[in-house]
Amino acid sequence: MRILNILFLFLSLNLAAQEELSKDEISQFQKEMLTKTKDLLTLEADFIQTKKIAMITDESVSRGKIYYQNPEKLKWEYAEPKDYVILFIEEELHIDDAGDKSVRNTSSNKLFDKIAKLITGSVNGKLLQDNENFDISYTRNNNLISALIIPKDKNLKAMFAEIHLSFNKENIVEQVDLKEEAGDMTTIEFSKIKINHEIPPTVFEP
Repeated sequence: MRILNILFLFLSLNLAAQEELSKDEISQFQKEMLTKTKDLLTLEADFIQTKKIAMITDESVSRGKIYYQNPEKLKWEYAEPKDYVILFIEEELHIDDAGDKSVRNTSSNKLFDKIAKLITGSVNGKLLQDNENFDISYTRNNNLISALIIPKDKNLKAMFAEIHLSFNKENIVEQVDLKEEAGDMTTIEFSKIKINHEIPPTVFEP
């Protein structure tokens, strides 16, 4: 299921090169992220998604664009290997599979609602504020900060084990990695990131 492919990602960094942030450094980083989250109106970027299935050497690679508009609009637009669109608008999830369209109400399903917020929160950084549902730790590698996020909710944890957010020098999320409980891994890398760039309203039309 393509929507789950966004979620199942894995951390693959050199742990020996990492150092944990102190409490003061974490506090400072969280303050900076809170400010950036408030100031983030729109985000547009290209992405490459790589899916690795446990025990299989082949990788599946997808490419496309992502659009975000504060507070509750997020669009994943796949262009390769096929056209596929995932659109979150407030409490609705719209899927367009090469012209075959469907819609779901995320608020009617608590687990699906958490998944929707997790995806959006991974992009805008708000996931770092959700200490109720996740255990969060921070490390620094080559002066760049990463956050390792472990779900507390047993239903979420049954689907994936870890979420890993990597930030660039401007503390903008440039890579999201998570690990599925079964061991499957997917990585999404962002490039050509545009912040607070005007996005036409038609982009978010179902």
